[in-house]
Amino acid sequence: MIAEEPMPIRCDDYDKACVITVEGDLATDNAAAVRKIAVDHIEGKQIVDFVLDLEKCTFADSEGLETLLWLKRRCDELFGQMKLVAVDENFRKILEITRLDAQFDCQTDLAMALKMMR
Repeated sequence: MIAEEPMPIRCDDYDKACVITVEGDLATDNAAAVRKIAVDHIEGKQIVDFVLDLEKCTFADSEGLETLLWLKRRCDELFGQMKLVAVDENFRKILEITRLDAQFDCQTDLAMALKMMR
């Protein structure tokens, strides 16, 4: 029997917000999956609030960072919100080095991020 690997990107809807959980690096395929989920929720479900749970994500390449910026811009354009949750030290350092840390609202846990969206 072959054990299935966990999906690197998971999506859960909470009220009027979409929570995207990234497991592994936010790079190439994962970045594309995040973008597809966001487009599907914006266009199909009219959801404009997003939380990215990065508890199990420690790295983002340029494509991953561009995806975060793209989603932030889309949320701003649609009067929605975007929050990052559980950003670890390494990921936070990447945001600082690229001078993107001020672009994102980072929260320590999912419950707080969702509460702040109401």
